[in-house]
Amino acid sequence: EWSPLSDTCLITAPGGAREDVKQSAVAFDAVAYPNPFANAFRLALTTASETDVNIKVYDMTGRMLEQKEVPASAIESLEIGERYPAGVYNVVVSQGDQAQTMRVIKR
Repeated sequence: EWSPLSDTCLITAPGGAREDVKQSAVAFDAVAYPNPFANAFRLALTTASETDVNIKVYDMTGRMLEQKEVPASAIESLEIGERYPAGVYNVVVSQGDQAQTMRVIKR
């Protein structure tokens, strides 16, 4: 093919090894229910890992109110927020290098 700059050439570069992101990513999803809540809320966790789950609850000023580390199998029976006053809270649920932040409301 003709080029105004110079003769055409073919450049071949070695390809890097690709990692399939879908296979390496562990499914992780957390949902707080009921939301809004009157007394306490629970977490529904979807994960393929059995490592412990870290839960941190912050008020809207950024102050940490509670921090817990629980086994993944015991998270569904955990009730959070019994002693909290009415308001809005940020809940950070993390497991390994995966994390999810939720906003919950206490009436």
